[in-house]
Amino acid sequence: MKSRYIAVVAGVAVAGLGLSACSSSEQTPPNEPTDSLTIATTSNNQGPMEAVVEAYKEKTGIDVNLTVADTSQFQTTIRTQLSSGTAPDVFTVWAGGGNPGAIDVLQGAGYLADLSDRDWVGDVDPGTADTLQIDGKTYGLPSKLDAVGTIYNTATLAELGLEVPTTYSDLLSYCADVKDADKVAFALGIQTDWVTQLIPYALVASTVYGDEPEFDAKLTDGSATFEDSGWGDALDKYLEMSEAGCFNDDPLGTDVTASYDLVNSGEAVGVVQVLASYPQIASTAPEGAEFGFFPLPGDDSGEPSIPRGIGVSFAVNEGAKNSINALEFVDWLATPEATAVWFEAAPGIPALTTAEVELDSVMQSAADVIADGRTAPMPDQGWPNAKAQSALFIGVQQLFSDQAGRDDVLRSMDEAFTG
Repeated sequence: MKSRYIAVVAGVAVAGLGLSACSSSEQTPPNEPTDSLTIATTSNNQGPMEAVVEAYKEKTGIDVNLTVADTSQFQTTIRTQLSSGTAPDVFTVWAGGGNPGAIDVLQGAGYLADLSDRDWVGDVDPGTADTLQIDGKTYGLPSKLDAVGTIYNTATLAELGLEVPTTYSDLLSYCADVKDADKVAFALGIQTDWVTQLIPYALVASTVYGDEPEFDAKLTDGSATFEDSGWGDALDKYLEMSEAGCFNDDPLGTDVTASYDLVNSGEAVGVVQVLASYPQIASTAPEGAEFGFFPLPGDDSGEPSIPRGIGVSFAVNEGAKNSINALEFVDWLATPEATAVWFEAAPGIPALTTAEVELDSVMQSAADVIADGRTAPMPDQGWPNAKAQSALFIGVQQLFSDQAGRDDVLRSMDEAFTG
């Protein structure tokens, strides 16, 4: 069936987070028309981006050059390209300020074009629209909502005769039962640095943000710290899960692609990931493979939540060499025509409330959790810089290699947050 997402997101929108769709007189003046356009995105968006680029080329005749890199490389490279004047016209960005490719970070240096006067701005999911803004101005077009939870192989779970856990106590028992069957409950590839954050993010939805949804604001005003909060409980549970055999052997020697392979081969039941990674997982699965989704429970309430925020988003380079084409392409991405192409190539939950797409089982399960209001903020989208996230990456790898304790990690995050 097709779902209109205004009904899904309206039930969980936070009061006061409406988007200001005001006209901007400071927008980059159009340059001379060209017949070219350059675009850059990450590897987990390669399939749908290739599809929309091909459709756009056929529609306009414009020569589009698309480049793709893995997430870590992309975030490192895009800032360098922007500072040197070699960045593409349109590129993937992240909401908020918690990583090197985030809007707050990049626009802090004036690298992004103001998109506040575009026609689609008022259609952005009102519960997350503010994470694309600075001082009321919008700097990104969102394509998808994103969330963190367990993507699992339904056939593997059925083979084991188990049910998905809904409490943390059930989770530990679930891990033991899966291990007794000589399989892995959760494939973990923390050789890839950004994967290190995903299980903590899933757990703090319960241990931190469930009781304190404004926790990030308290971090910012100094009334809270990572060290003296439920983040400690989350890291303790991360280690407890490891000791309970929830993960594959040598997660530090396993990268993200290898973790997907464990799920697709049936060696692991599932993997804790962002929804944005699901198309990449499914694209390498055996024909006929089916997947499901469930929240990773961080407490025993029986009603686990998921971190939810803006996923795939696109910005226009303030210094774009093909600015007219860049703005027209971003506007086209917001149309029903482009939405149909994107979501046919890759499942997802649209971030524009007017979009209508057909959901598969993974996305429908996540959408049901969102509609039920069982969500928490995506932690780093409320952080003022990328340093705390980097400290978490390093800290988790040190936790798993016995080079640091949980308090060491949290202190380093506090120092980075305020540094």
